[in-house]
Amino acid sequence: MDLLSKAVVIAIVAAILVVGVYYAFQKVFITGQVTERQAVALVTNYLQSHNPGAAINITNVTASQYPGSWHIEAAFVGNATSPCPEYVLYSFDYPKYGFVNRTDNVYTEGCVIYGMIGNASYTIGSYPVAIARATSLNLSQVSSMMNRYGRGNVTAMARFYQNITLFNGTYSKIWIVNYTAPADNGSVYVVISQTNGKYVFTYNSTR
Repeated sequence: MDLLSKAVVIAIVAAILVVGVYYAFQKVFITGQVTERQAVALVTNYLQSHNPGAAINITNVTASQYPGSWHIEAAFVGNATSPCPEYVLYSFDYPKYGFVNRTDNVYTEGCVIYGMIGNASYTIGSYPVAIARATSLNLSQVSSMMNRYGRGNVTAMARFYQNITLFNGTYSKIWIVNYTAPADNGSVYVVISQTNGKYVFTYNSTR
């Protein structure tokens, strides 16, 4: 065999090896080696790095319809303690589609609660939606605080109560949303029902 023929054979063998290694890498290291735990960690880190300060919660993980991948559902809450938090449910099929996500549900954004539109029996099941609902009522005491100190300086938090006694009255299945501002020594509390976020009453307290 002359030198040219040997060079051609070597080149062909090298090409076959490169292709074989590539496909082995694709199969073993990209699909076969990604465990559920690794996939969840990678998706969580991606969301956190692209949304600093956001609350990320993995709500469900199942084997994807795509072999070797995981279907991951993540609840995303942006500006969690602002008067108008954002609450979205994303899903990923990792590693099949990498970090390309699908938006499964937008619960609230810009103080709009999409599930309440045309739904008279909507159940508020999360604190971001409770905060958004209370703010969207445009109550004078809440509006006054935001106008005085600026919306960005007002913190809102919400807590659900199955049963609670307030001011000699007993209430069931209610959310209490608390608004505070660093420069204010008082707090405004808005009480709303779990079903459809109906306004119950407002009260104040001094910190």
